[in-house]
Amino acid sequence: MTTPMNRTPLLLMVLVTLLAAAGWLFSKEAIRELPPAAFIGSRFLLAALLLLPLAWLREPPPTRAQLLRAAGCGTLLGASLLLWVTAISQSDALGSGAFIMSVATLMAPLAAWGAFRAKPGRHYWLTLPIAIAGLLLLSSSTHWGGDRPEQTGVSLSLFWFLAAATTLGIQLAVHRHFAQSIAPTWLTCIQLAMTSLLGTLLSLLTEQWPEAGVSHGIWGWFAASVLIATTLRYWLLTHALSKMTTAHAALMMLLEPVWTLLLSTLFYSEPLGGAKLAGAGLVLGALVLYQLPLLLRSARLKPTT
Repeated sequence: MTTPMNRTPLLLMVLVTLLAAAGWLFSKEAIRELPPAAFIGSRFLLAALLLLPLAWLREPPPTRAQLLRAAGCGTLLGASLLLWVTAISQSDALGSGAFIMSVATLMAPLAAWGAFRAKPGRHYWLTLPIAIAGLLLLSSSTHWGGDRPEQTGVSLSLFWFLAAATTLGIQLAVHRHFAQSIAPTWLTCIQLAMTSLLGTLLSLLTEQWPEAGVSHGIWGWFAASVLIATTLRYWLLTHALSKMTTAHAALMMLLEPVWTLLLSTLFYSEPLGGAKLAGAGLVLGALVLYQLPLLLRSARLKPTT
């Protein structure tokens, strides 16, 4: 029988995925007036500064080699997030975008195979075609932006989402290969700082702030992005991961694109056609199948009481 204590980390993970989905909404609203790259730079700078005292007090500082590895991971993360914020600045199809971003989990093994010769197992090759079929259905049935609401299929915002997911997949592969020995709070703090640096540099080179200034409401969305969708979400995620297996956590994280699709439908009237739902279902099914062996292995290793 499941006890309340056992349910606590599961409920925390549900909350974490809800906050992650809300982060899409917070970001979309904030960049209606804030320059996208400046938004990323400012958001992640403040988040890194908020986490820095926790890292300093709880964990030993990283060595120079660890710092360089973490900075490399952060550079890839920053590139992915800048591509992502470009995509959401051009499209209201946040739900479809969230499902595309979730496929980064399946792109990571390909990146690891190319970079580190870590060949994926047979099970991976069974799930990949399902995910590709889902992506094709999603991309062909979604209006990604543009002047005509009926326009679906290939668009520039779809390209940005795919580029962001691919870069995130590479980041996940590098993270798993190089950064496992780094204390987690320091690792997160350094990656957030590098993301901030990239966003700030890109903004200084390419963006201008609105001459009329930024309204107070936009700063509210920005604060929600920093405090709720980034800092609070990370703290809750760390607490939940300390009380549950990686397999269960990975499975629970699949709720994020589901919540994002629901929020996008509610706030931006994102259409939910049959083809889009089928595509989302195929992507979600592929991700569940990919995580299933790890989940079953974890269940076999779990001690009985």
